[in-house]
Amino acid sequence: MSPAILLVLAVSFYPVLFAVRRSLYATRYMDLGKFIGLGNYAQFLGRGAGWDNIVNSLVYTGASLCVALPLGFVLALILNQSLPCRAAIRTVLILPWIVSQTIVALLWGWLLNPNYGPVSYLAGAWFLRRLDIYGTPEWAMVGVVLANVWQSYAFPMVLLLAALQTIPPEVVEAARVDGASVWSTFWRITVPLVRPTFLITAIMLTLHYFNMVTLVFTLTGGGPVGATETLSVRVFNEAFVFHNLGFASMVGVIIFLLNLIFSLSYIRVLQGKP
Repeated sequence: MSPAILLVLAVSFYPVLFAVRRSLYATRYMDLGKFIGLGNYAQFLGRGAGWDNIVNSLVYTGASLCVALPLGFVLALILNQSLPCRAAIRTVLILPWIVSQTIVALLWGWLLNPNYGPVSYLAGAWFLRRLDIYGTPEWAMVGVVLANVWQSYAFPMVLLLAALQTIPPEVVEAARVDGASVWSTFWRITVPLVRPTFLITAIMLTLHYFNMVTLVFTLTGGGPVGATETLSVRVFNEAFVFHNLGFASMVGVIIFLLNLIFSLSYIRVLQGKP
């Protein structure tokens, strides 16, 4: 097991320790400067922009989960039935997941473009007012979440469909013979049996959404006026735009701690602990 352990230490634990150490220093590009302890953390949490980044990340992750998970589950339930051309339908539904985040961002940026986008054109034709989703602070997050859900709903759909297909048909048939309704069978048999897969999918999507950079950065760059600047986008901007690697490492450490909290919370729920 030594090679595998060394590989995990090299690609997982060492970068975390490296980021923690660098977050405690003032930096100039890659050079360590003066040791400032928790100065970067105090600066980040002492300003409204830092808390706005945290709130934006939580809103982006929570809203995406609340839409993508139920949508994926509903589609999985539909695809679990005997449908004509079911294989073709599955293939079409899974296509957004295999498209890169950059392509998805460019596609949705074109669809919702206020000048030449088809959605904005139709809104202007029907309501005499063009839409500028990504240029409006109140609506930019909604547009980003919609693009993210469209790209990622297939992931929970596939996992939950696989879980549904592992349910023994004899159990469902026995419940129906005993007089259980379709609704009762769904809540008392289907939901409990797919619950572990549902929670594991929620963990994976939470970490995926919370650490996502490419889609948000390509669509809005964190704007307008910081309305969509999540923690991960803030890390990218601080590190590769402003070259403030110490501050970026500090934000990365905060993301790591929040991911750890999310994972432990999900695991407790998965184990049935309060």
